[in-house]
Amino acid sequence: MCKKTVSFLVLAGLLGVFTGCKGKNESNGDTFLKEGKYRNAVNSYTNALKKGKVSNDFYDNFVVAYTSAAKQAAKKNPTDEYIRGCVEQVHKNLSNVKKAATLDSVVLGLSEIGAAQVKGNGFDYEFVLQGFRHLDSALSIAKRGNVNAGGAKAARSESEKIIVAQALESAGGAENEVAAEYTLLEAEVVAPNNEELKKALNSIRVKNRGTWLIFAEDIIGQRASRMVDKYGYVLAFPILNIGATDVAGEVSVWNSTGNNVAFEPSKLRMVSKSGEEAFAKYVGGGHCTIDKVVNGLFKPTNQPFKGSEGELRSEKTCNAKVSFSFAKGFEPDYVEYKDKDNNIGRKYFGHR
Repeated sequence: MCKKTVSFLVLAGLLGVFTGCKGKNESNGDTFLKEGKYRNAVNSYTNALKKGKVSNDFYDNFVVAYTSAAKQAAKKNPTDEYIRGCVEQVHKNLSNVKKAATLDSVVLGLSEIGAAQVKGNGFDYEFVLQGFRHLDSALSIAKRGNVNAGGAKAARSESEKIIVAQALESAGGAENEVAAEYTLLEAEVVAPNNEELKKALNSIRVKNRGTWLIFAEDIIGQRASRMVDKYGYVLAFPILNIGATDVAGEVSVWNSTGNNVAFEPSKLRMVSKSGEEAFAKYVGGGHCTIDKVVNGLFKPTNQPFKGSEGELRSEKTCNAKVSFSFAKGFEPDYVEYKDKDNNIGRKYFGHR
């Protein structure tokens, strides 16, 4: 039995916490936790927290209960929304954890949850990304808490291999090169350093230099991505010659900003693999597509540039011959176009 002096009770009342004794709800939570009834444990601990009377061990057990409940749910159904709520609570309460053993449990739990979500979804992209977020969280927690990250690293490595293998297979059977690049880009979001994937992506980008990549999908998740958002400028290079100190060719840009704008080829910015940049020089031959009424019908017509600019209408295109000059050793990676309103378009080249 836990005996309390009057002064202790007053202090505990002011703090809203009993640090040495456990109330009924917390004790029930401990029992459920030992029995593997994790959802029941979570409910009991939540009720204990609402009353504000918890022990020194509370948050460690509370976090373990949430981690275990999420892990249990992931084994049955990796797309269960209950998992997301549990993991949110783990992160919310992690700063109150005192024991290294609890951090170990969280790291391994998040690793198992993430791996289950990656493996069990047949490349359902939303849950693949969710799974990798959990895997990366596990690694981050292990690093911050100075606990063993071996299991988390192994789980992420295995999950990456699965996703890359699926992406390569899907890209190989894709109906065209655009679909193939899109599939590979999905995998690149979670496996940017995978050599096999980089090789395949490089190869398909060379084939797609002259193709508009309009994927028209948002990216789910927090990672930066090279995927193309259609709501901007979509670039292609139907003619492209890459030399040791220059690049020359023809750029074709599709306006998906929703507004009629001026296209200025000199704003095209080429970026190297190491982050160096070179701006385009307009060398002539520019025209933009407009619709003219001919015999009562709209007919696409090429309208020449006025000087060094073209009139780029919404959902229409402009073409222009351009060149870039740079120092030897500059390895072109992509060309980007950005207007004054920060609408943007980007085209990756790949290398032969």
